[in-house]
Parts: sequence; C-alpha cells; structure tokens
Amino acid sequence: MVVDTGALRGAVIDEIRSFKGIPFAAPPVGELRWVPPQPPGPWSGTRAATSYAPHCAQIDPGILWFELDNISEDCLALNVWSPATGQNAKLPVMVWIHGGGYSNGSGNIARLNSTAFAKQGVVLVTVNYRLSVFGFLNHPALAAGHPDKLTGNYGLLDVVAGLEWVQRNIAAFGGDPDNVTIFGESAGAGLVNTLLVIPAAEGLFHRAISESASVGLAPDPYPAKRAGFLPPANKLGERYAKKLGIADYKTDSAEVASALRALSTEQLLSVLKMEDRYTPVVDGMTLPDQVGALTAAGKQHPVAYITGGNSWEASLGREIGGGFSPEFAARLVPKADKDRLYPGLSDEALADQIFGDLIVLSGSRYTANQMLKIGAPVYSYYLSYVASARRATQPGAAHTDDIAFIMQTLDNEPDLDVITAKDREISELMSAYWVQFAKTGNPNREGLPEWPAYSSGYGPILEIGDDIVVQEELLQDRMEFHMARGSGLMEKTRN
Repeated sequence: MVVDTGALRGAVIDEIRSFKGIPFAAPPVGELRWVPPQPPGPWSGTRAATSYAPHCAQIDPGILWFELDNISEDCLALNVWSPATGQNAKLPVMVWIHGGGYSNGSGNIARLNSTAFAKQGVVLVTVNYRLSVFGFLNHPALAAGHPDKLTGNYGLLDVVAGLEWVQRNIAAFGGDPDNVTIFGESAGAGLVNTLLVIPAAEGLFHRAISESASVGLAPDPYPAKRAGFLPPANKLGERYAKKLGIADYKTDSAEVASALRALSTEQLLSVLKMEDRYTPVVDGMTLPDQVGALTAAGKQHPVAYITGGNSWEASLGREIGGGFSPEFAARLVPKADKDRLYPGLSDEALADQIFGDLIVLSGSRYTANQMLKIGAPVYSYYLSYVASARRATQPGAAHTDDIAFIMQTLDNEPDLDVITAKDREISELMSAYWVQFAKTGNPNREGLPEWPAYSSGYGPILEIGDDIVVQEELLQDRMEFHMARGSGLMEKTRN
C-alpha cells in the first residue's frame, strides 16, 4: 500500500485489511506544540502499519473499557480497515471521531476498531486528535506566535487534517473520497456538529452522524463578541501557566511561550485534574460563532444527517458528578415545570431524565430542526434497548452504550459476561442502518424496519428498544421546553 508519504505494510484480519498507526500530521512536539497540525514527513522504505500509535497524552480516566497504557504527544495517527478489494473500488468511507469530553479517549481501542463495517463494504477510519491542554489551550503568548491563526482549537484542526488525509489517500484503500461519512459519540459527536459549521471542513465529508452530542443548542462559554485574544479562555490558560510555575505567566512574550514548550508531557499533566475542561472555543476564525447560532443561521454544510441519543444519558453525569451531576441539572428547572413535565418520578429518576433532556436530547432535536430548515435529509433515533447483562444495574441505555452495538464489538465489552441473541440482533440492526446511510444517505434498505425521515420538530423518530417503533411526538413537551430555554440562553450570551 502506498500513500502520499510512503509505502505501508498492514495486516489481514478475518479477510479484512488493517493498517494501524498511519501518521496524518507531523508530531506536534517541541516548537510544533500548540501549533495547528503540520503536514506529515515522508519515510523511506516500507513502514509497518501493524501496531497502534500511542494514545494522545491525557490523564487516565479510569474507564472500564479503556486501558490507558502508552501515551504520547506524538499521537496524530489514524487506522484504516478495508475490504481486500484493491484500488478504485470506490467504497463508502466512515471516519469515526472518538469522545471523552475533549479530555480523554482514543481512536485506538478495541471498542472502535472492528472488521464489521469493512465486511459490509465500508472503509472504516478511526482518528486521534490532541486532547485537553494539548489540543485546546488558549494563552496570550501562544496567540502572539501565530496571530493569523487564533489558538485553542488545535484538536479540532487535527480532525480536519485527518479528513484532508482521507481525501488525499483513501482511494488507495478502495475508498471513495467523494462519499465520506463522519460519525462520533459524545464529544466526538460534538466535533461532528462543529465540523458541520466550520469553513475549514467544507467539502471534506458528505454525510454526518451525531450520537449523544453534548454540543449544539448549548451556548459556548466564549461567545464570538469576545473573539480575538479570547479573554475568558486566556484567563483559564493564564491560571494553568501559573500552576506550572511560569514566570510572567500573564504576558504574551515569546519567553512565556518558550517556557511552556520546554516543559515535559508529564509536567503539563501533573497540574491537571479530571474536572479541568479545555474544549473548542469560538475564535472568530476557525470557529466563527457558536455552533447552535451558526446552524440557526443556516451556515451548516448541507449534508445528510443522523442524530439521536440514549434513554439513560444521565449515566455520564452520575460518573462525573459535581456541577455536572443530574441533581445539579435538575436544579436548573423550576418546580412548576418539573411537576408539569416530569410527574410522578422519584427524585433520582427526575434528575436523570432532566439531565438527559437538557444535556443531550434537546440539543439533538434542535440540530435536527436546523438541518431540516436547509433541506438536508435528517433521520433521528432514540436508543432505549439495554443489553441483557446490564438490565439489573441500568434503568436505560447508558451514555456510550450505542458504540459497541453500532461497531458490533459487544464481545469486547468487559462487563458483558453474557451476550444474547437479541443483543446481537440489535447490534446487527444498528450497524446495518449506519452502513446503509453511509452508502446512500438513507438508512433504509430491504430487510430493515422502515426508518422514516425526520420531517418536523415532532418527528418521526425511530425508537430502538426491545421493539423497533416509530414515534411521532417522542418527549415532545419536554423537548420544546428545553429548546426554548436553551435558545434564550444562547442569545443572551451572544448579545
């Protein structure tokens, strides 16, 4: 296999070709730390592509299905899984963008890398991007280094660079660069929604799937009116530099930038806490405005779109806690509205339902409505199916449960000691919908339950549960309430 930087030697797994750890950008280290991704260098001879690159540098999240072993800042690599069809097959391409709150995660884990899509005639790409302070740090000294490209969105630009690599090289793996679907979950879905509206991503993909997105309707904490040096984001960066013991940590001097770049990966991680959040920000250039505001203004790329969420998204809040807990989310809703919209629920169930509606489901519904306004084909889903082995401990489909079903990697889930025929049936169904959508822009084909296109703020929405049911007004009163409040808050922060 030959790509634009040299020859690759992969492996064959279950009659599917696998290429791991392919660099799509130069190592973002030394003087390239906190710089937009640069082109990868060529290599001589044939490069082995049989092992994953390191996970991008991060704090160990302690997640059951994610063992953080080898980490490095030199992590901008991707993995490709393709049928052994050779060049010019023009197969649809699906590019997975992992989640993890922009702070954790990897494209290198078993939950994501499966032969299942390739066996259905799709080229699968899983991509890494810089995380936390490595991917999203703002500081005046870093901004001064390249004022033409505002800082803080390096991780976002990494994903763009990965998509550019796909355009240049995927035909060599049998993929069609004119039929690329981006898909992701949680923060990965947030990046999908962000790619929908940023100018740099125009033309790099042709369909999009957003699973349990935590970005869309929610207002960005750093609105566009503060673009330029991004004072709020820079305050966060200044506090970080102070923790690191950087002299003159508030200034935009080259010495401060050099001092930051001179620190080791371990030093940069040592002062971070799991609750520290560094995320994409509105810089007026890479990201011109809030994602929700841009979609409301019709600035999104007109591509076919799937969006949805799960019935127990609150599992995320239960895991993180504190200001991101379901109980905190519940305090944001007036008592009268709780009584009207969530009658008869226990305190815990009430908090869980509000969290899911507020953080994920209403944003998904809002983005679906905005995509519909520009005439894009839209399909919406709601996953309520719970794997049989989890039913004793989960009140619904948890945040991230969809991933293993779609990737058909249930056997890699460490907590699933028993996988039933029904579990596999749902997995095969969801995977087939996603693949068919990547092939045609429509998830429907013969042999699958009909999934009607989303046509209004009311639906229809496909509920994937013990039964496959088309819902016309799923949670509609709750969605309208949260969308109205979220839209008002978004406008308030912009004006």
